[in-house]
Amino acid sequence: MGAQGITDHCFNAPQERVKYKGKDANYQWGGHHWTQTTWNKVHIIKAVYEFGVNVIHSDTDVVWFGDPLPFFHERLSGPVHVIMATDAVATGNPVGDMGLEVTTNPFTNINTGIYFIKQYAGGLDMFKAWLDWQDKNIGHDQDGFNTMARGSGFRHEDKHLPPAVLPSDATANRYFYAAMHNTTGVSFLPASMFGNTYTYVNARLWEKLKHPLYAIHWVWGGSTLESKRQNMRDAMKFHDEPDYYTSPNLVTFDLDLLPMPDDFNDWKMTEEMIRFHVQAANYQLQQAYYAFAIALIANRTLVMPRFQCYCSKNWYQTQQCRINFEKATTFPFTCALSHVLRVKKLEAGFRLPDNTEYSGHRVFIREYSFLDNPKVPDSLKKSFVEIVPSQMPRAANLGADELVVSVEPAPRGYGQRVTVAAPLVDRELRQVLGRFKGVRVLHFPQPARTLSGFSTYATWEQYDAEIQKHVAYWCCRTPPDMQSMNLTDKVQLVALPPERYKNLPAHGGKSSYLHEVGPIRRMPGQIF
Repeated sequence: MGAQGITDHCFNAPQERVKYKGKDANYQWGGHHWTQTTWNKVHIIKAVYEFGVNVIHSDTDVVWFGDPLPFFHERLSGPVHVIMATDAVATGNPVGDMGLEVTTNPFTNINTGIYFIKQYAGGLDMFKAWLDWQDKNIGHDQDGFNTMARGSGFRHEDKHLPPAVLPSDATANRYFYAAMHNTTGVSFLPASMFGNTYTYVNARLWEKLKHPLYAIHWVWGGSTLESKRQNMRDAMKFHDEPDYYTSPNLVTFDLDLLPMPDDFNDWKMTEEMIRFHVQAANYQLQQAYYAFAIALIANRTLVMPRFQCYCSKNWYQTQQCRINFEKATTFPFTCALSHVLRVKKLEAGFRLPDNTEYSGHRVFIREYSFLDNPKVPDSLKKSFVEIVPSQMPRAANLGADELVVSVEPAPRGYGQRVTVAAPLVDRELRQVLGRFKGVRVLHFPQPARTLSGFSTYATWEQYDAEIQKHVAYWCCRTPPDMQSMNLTDKVQLVALPPERYKNLPAHGGKSSYLHEVGPIRRMPGQIF
């Protein structure tokens, strides 16, 4: 393209190639505006392809971990012309097999978030066959490609569609010929190497199979822009401005975990797995309850811990706490933050609206990998004080100078360890933290033992209401389990400690609290 005088980094398709005319102003997933925008991408890719170049397409919610060109050039030979990503959460490729997807077949859902199309004689005709579906109410561009490539293998009810062609060497070369363009060889990218949120966060496929990781498409995770961005930040693959890494004064904290049963990964009883996960998640959130309170009192940014999950969260049913019967996920795994907290609300900053005591205080968050990021300066990381609770019972009515029991070097080799007469109420904590205003990182190994709560009744009540608004739910049970055991599909997670449960809002409909759910009812003949 450079040889043809195209030197800009961006390329616009001519307007006559664009079907969308802007009649629907509401851009939302599944709407007309959104659907036509997805088709416009295909027009743009076709316009670029017409310059005689191979094309890699990548959605904006894809991040790259490695250079895929050697992979594509080595495998786009012979009959394979197009390599597509899929919606799979597992791969048939065994350990060490770094080829195209061994289970490539017309019955796997194609995802057009990542694909590679090489130059070949039928390429422009293939684009025409794909774009012919735009005006047939088939759906978005992904539905169009699935229909064109897989034919009757995509929508089984459409028996009038031709099937994709499986040539005699399909198994050896891992491809099939497109149903509506039977000279185009289609193959799939393994979900281990070109993954999604589920295979990256939950299953960790590339690690287990010793495959190189090239890209992650942040689908199969939280649905909001904010949750996807949080996942990218966790992976240290989101570019924030320098101030993001250098400006905040931080609170960090450790998590204590419930012991996981030794045989938990072999359990077959989905409902019992769900209940252990919710119990374990609540146990962690109830420690975060005190950490958020400390950060609010100190008016500091809170670094998220590595929350541990013992069940996958999804928008439809799980089987043995995994989805689509995949077997690779082992528990626990480090949760995506949206599994336990509402990321969109957190990005706006946690605060107590209309509260006079902490007016102006707002807790922003940083990802669990923040202090591992090389963009964070060492001068910030090493400006460090660890605040630990004394093991001795505290006396009543201590003065400000008596709240600090001892100060010594921190075990990590820099900073200080400060032992306090815990538990402290908020006004006492403010007095202690007043000594360390210039310290960048305040670390609380045991936040629930260090802070007892708020000294003002109204503030504590308001805090309970606000923190619970930022907590996510777990989902989803299977319809047969819901019906046979009279259960909801969702379970609302809880950050409030049990002694504060009286402040939880009422729940009903599709959601319930674990502590309100009765024992598991086994129906005659039912297997867990």
